[in-house]
Amino acid sequence: MAEAKKDFERGLLTGFQIYDSSPIMDGGVTWSVSLSSKQLKVDGGALVDARTKKDRVFRTLDAAVKAVREIGFRATTMEGQ
Repeated sequence: MAEAKKDFERGLLTGFQIYDSSPIMDGGVTWSVSLSSKQLKVDGGALVDARTKKDRVFRTLDAAVKAVREIGFRATTMEGQ
């Protein structure tokens, strides 16, 4: 999170996507965050835990939104398909 916040402050991050990352047949719902950057030509880089280097998984949508807001993004709408 700290590195993502620094990258945001440097202007490197251009957007985010919150997506359902629930395991199939598990019954539980989890959410993950993907970050994008034009300058680094990275699209779809997952937000990862600094210690474990594994994708960060959130148990609630509220927690995922809070994380992107802590980075510095404005999360103001939600859309679906």
